[in-house]
Amino acid sequence: MTRELKDTPEFVREAMPDASESDVVSATEGVVSLSTALPAATGSLAAGRARLLTALVEPAERYAPLYRKLVELFDLPVAELRRIFERAVAPAEWQPGPLPWVSLLHFAGGPRVATADTGLVRLKAGSVFPRHRHQGTESVLVVDGCYEDETGRVYRAGDLHPMEPGSEHRLHVSKDGDVLLAVVLHADITLLETP
Repeated sequence: MTRELKDTPEFVREAMPDASESDVVSATEGVVSLSTALPAATGSLAAGRARLLTALVEPAERYAPLYRKLVELFDLPVAELRRIFERAVAPAEWQPGPLPWVSLLHFAGGPRVATADTGLVRLKAGSVFPRHRHQGTESVLVVDGCYEDETGRVYRAGDLHPMEPGSEHRLHVSKDGDVLLAVVLHADITLLETP
C-alpha cells in the first residue's frame, strides 16, 4: 500500500520536522512494518503494539496527543472528542465554508464556550484564507497540517493561535496537505479582500 503524507501520524511528522515528504512517508511505512512484525505476545509488548496500531488506524485516537489541549479549548470530555473525530471521517458531516476551499464541522462546545461558534475547520492544501478582521476573540488550535500568517510565523499541529478583537491577518496553508483546525469563535470575522 502506498502511503501519503496526509496519512502519516502527527508523532512521526513531529519527530522529523526537517525531513522531506518522502522520508516522512518512508518512516511511517517503517513504523507500520515494525508494528506488524511485533509478535502477538502477552503483557506490555502486546499492549504497546495494540496502542501503536490504534493510533495509526483509529481516527478517534490519531489526535489523542492533542486531547488535553482540545479538552481545554472546547470544554468537552475526551469521550466527546473521540465521537467528534469519528464523525469527522464521514464527508457528509462536513458543510461548505464561506469559501470553496473551506469546510466546516460544527458541534456544541461545553459550558465555558456555550455562546461561541465551535467546531473543526478544514482548509485545502495550498489555499489562502484572505485578509480578515476578527470582531471578537478567536482561538485556533492546529490539529493537523500547518499554515503561515503574513508575519512569517508558521503554526503547526499542537500550536494555539489566539486572535484578539480587531486583529487582522491572512493565512497561507502549506502545499504539503490540508490543515485541520479546532476553532472557538466568539464573534464573526469580516473579509477585507476578495478571494
